[in-house]
Amino acid sequence: MEENYNLVRPEVVEYVKTEIFPRYKKLKGHGLQHIQNVIRRSLVFVRRINEGEIAADTDGEIDYDMVFVIAAYHDLGREQNDALHHLVSAGMLLLDKNLWGMFDKVQLRIMADAVMDHRASNAFDPATIYGRIVSSADRDTDWQVIVKRAYAYNRGKYPEKTPDEALEVVREKLWIKFGAPDAYGAKKMFFDNPEYYEMIRKFHEITKESSRFREAVEGLIELV
Repeated sequence: MEENYNLVRPEVVEYVKTEIFPRYKKLKGHGLQHIQNVIRRSLVFVRRINEGEIAADTDGEIDYDMVFVIAAYHDLGREQNDALHHLVSAGMLLLDKNLWGMFDKVQLRIMADAVMDHRASNAFDPATIYGRIVSSADRDTDWQVIVKRAYAYNRGKYPEKTPDEALEVVREKLWIKFGAPDAYGAKKMFFDNPEYYEMIRKFHEITKESSRFREAVEGLIELV
């Protein structure tokens, strides 16, 4: 899980692991496992870009420390506001005085902008390579993981709904985000990623109809 953590400064890793990670444990659907997965994928993208395996528009090597922190903070604002979490998260990063001694003002501004830019539903693309990396890494490639996370999140957000109603909400949201011909999530992968494209194809297939979706997820989640 901690692939390439050795390329991040130990003090940065230690601070995030002790002070930031625990705050995700109470968040459903966007909890610690999701954050660790986004960090892992982000650092893999950095390695592949820095080693020339992936072509990217950058003037120099990508900073592992900055990407690590961006990925760690990108959903932290969900503590306060789901709808505006990308903006709240960016503010939390900028106001965290513990980071001021680890990064300069220019780096902090780039990192905060990348956090704001990560959201798939944004009408614009990320302004920097840092935003494109974490935004792309925020896209799971395992459709089953996405369904499980979406269902857990919606059960927590809409406790008044029955399990069947919550499942239909999940299907509708996944159709809009990934399945529909104009799905916005399908446009938010900024690097070649065949696994992601296969996931998009899968959602296009299973989210068209309620019966087809229920059949696909039967046994995958408990409707409780």
